[in-house]
Amino acid sequence: MLLVKKFIVYSAILPSSMNPMTCAAGAPKMLLNAGVKDAKIKSCYCCGPEGRVVFIAEAENREVLLDALNKINVPVASVMEAEEVKPKM
Repeated sequence: MLLVKKFIVYSAILPSSMNPMTCAAGAPKMLLNAGVKDAKIKSCYCCGPEGRVVFIAEAENREVLLDALNKINVPVASVMEAEEVKPKM
């Protein structure tokens, strides 16, 4: 069983040919259409007028995620592993 990690991905400024809202909404389907099975986009957000997108994603590791985003031509500015914080009971 593979351990899946959560990541926060900030895109670089998208090319003018890519609409940020369309990219954010369509990224999960784009990965599926590209045959990517080892990385998933859980949620997407458009950020600001400069044309960036933020993804919450899951993958085995950073390299797998970057490879998947490269397959759908999403430029990446940064990737941070997200750590889940559980409240004490």
